[in-house]
Amino acid sequence: MPFKQILVPLDGSSTAEEAVSHAIFIAESCGAQIHLLHVQTSHGDEHSPDSVDWRLRRAEMRSYLNQLEKRLSERTIPVTSNIVEGRPSEQIVEYSEENDIDLLIFTAYGKGGISRFHFGSTAHKVISGSGISFMIVRPGELPSGRADKAYKRILILMDGSHSSEWVACQVAAMVRGQEVELILLQVISVPEMPRRMPITQEEYALREKFVECNRRAAKAYLEDIARQLQNGIKVRVRLEVTQSVVENVCGVAMEEEVDLIAMDVHDTQGGTHWEKGNLCQAVMCRCSLPLLVFQDLPDTHPQHLHTGGEFCPISHFNHPSDRNVE
Repeated sequence: MPFKQILVPLDGSSTAEEAVSHAIFIAESCGAQIHLLHVQTSHGDEHSPDSVDWRLRRAEMRSYLNQLEKRLSERTIPVTSNIVEGRPSEQIVEYSEENDIDLLIFTAYGKGGISRFHFGSTAHKVISGSGISFMIVRPGELPSGRADKAYKRILILMDGSHSSEWVACQVAAMVRGQEVELILLQVISVPEMPRRMPITQEEYALREKFVECNRRAAKAYLEDIARQLQNGIKVRVRLEVTQSVVENVCGVAMEEEVDLIAMDVHDTQGGTHWEKGNLCQAVMCRCSLPLLVFQDLPDTHPQHLHTGGEFCPISHFNHPSDRNVE
């Protein structure tokens, strides 16, 4: 299965706790263990480990984590909880490395609110510094009283790359046997043709021919991928042509009423890290739905990726790290 160790950082707020419901679904789907982590800061006299206030807050957080741990244990989910001291972003990354965490799940912001990054500064620092797959959840998504999350429809962003195929395989392995529909979306971008004067009829026809060529290739590609993934899973394809890729992705997600968007962090149109202004960062900032981003690619180079007891069914699959090999 895609994930074995899931980390949910918590600051004690009900906002941050909304990530737990998503962790429950994925843990039960993958047979994963959940790690609940609180980082207690200590700066200034009133926050020193020797102060009464510091010890009181730690005791309150321990009680809170114990309650969550009991709730998860009742669902037979392996769970552990820990309280550490230091800077939240640094401690989360360090804990992840020490405990082989392969998925981080947190809300876009907690007690600190939204920062200039469109989500909390701690979330931003952890994402940019960990290199681990992560899920960002927007607070307020679950109806009042809902304790868990069940995905019914997942949107997977495809771009013809091996890494996007790897994501599709991972998600398929995670939900196989469940009543979940996968939607494979590929967006064909209409190329810009900057001119001082309007483009000529000949240039317009050339652009249309280029787009149609890409559309036909993408249609055949998506249908082939969907056919190979349909093993106990309902898979549907959508192909869009637009000049505004991000708005289109978010629009399709809302129109299809999906519960989750899944994608790879790599961008075949540009850089290989989400901070470089690629599609991943833009979708994170503009879409209000939960976003699952795969960014810790395997180290091996098999022709067929092994996913938790099953091989990736995509027959022409090559490892993502081979994409730059001539």
